Amino acid sequence: MAFFGFKDIEKLSEVDMAVYRYIVDHDEQVPYMRVRDLATGAHVSNSSVMRFIHKIGYSSFPEFKVSFKSENQDLMESKSDILTMFTRDAFPQNIEKTIKLVAHLMLDADNIVFIGMGASGAIGEYAARQASSLGFNCFAVKDPYYPLIQQLSNASNNVLITLSVSGKTTELVEMLNNFVNSADTVLTSITGNIESPIARMGRYALSYSIEETRIHKYYDLTSQVPAVYLVDGLLKELHSQDLARQLH
Repeated sequence: MAFFGFKDIEKLSEVDMAVYRYIVDHDEQVPYMRVRDLATGAHVSNSSVMRFIHKIGYSSFPEFKVSFKSENQDLMESKSDILTMFTRDAFPQNIEKTIKLVAHLMLDADNIVFIGMGASGAIGEYAARQASSLGFNCFAVKDPYYPLIQQLSNASNNVLITLSVSGKTTELVEMLNNFVNSADTVLTSITGNIESPIARMGRYALSYSIEETRIHKYYDLTSQVPAVYLVDGLLKELHSQDLARQLH
């Protein structure tokens, strides 16, 4: 029996759910309550509380309280810094300056292209959509074999922003090699590795530090929160610079 692991929620009535929600919201007090205390708090009858206790698999209220207290303590002890994924120390000291410089490049670009694969590609799509909403000619490329060089062959003043946690993705490096010596295209990146080939290929690199996490050798579970944070900061700065330019 496990209260927090109870799976048959759909079998609970509205009265049952009132009891359930009250217990969840008062997890520290419940082990010290009597049946009538819980009933009063949930605005139900004593018998409704007992029907709920039996329905979730306990034979008595004392049995439920002992089990619930133990389960709740296990949950509390297993808690880590779930929401503290990174701090300001995860970014270089000059990150704000670099964001302003990249935003300035984007401000006057004829084409802005976000490039990435996998989760980075999804963030690139998000960034491109937001930049387009701000009125900029922007799109995302998730396929490293996309004929981007042909598409931009007659275009000038292009900014390519590559997203890559490792900064070493071979397919992306090969794609970017087509633009390294281009006078019409500026390469920049958002990466977790400032020493990586992708970071070194560009004029600017918005970098961050975070521990890479992989499972089953190939599946990357590294947090992309810092990358999204930088993307949002970049878009905010781009919008700010655009407004400032319009005022002048």
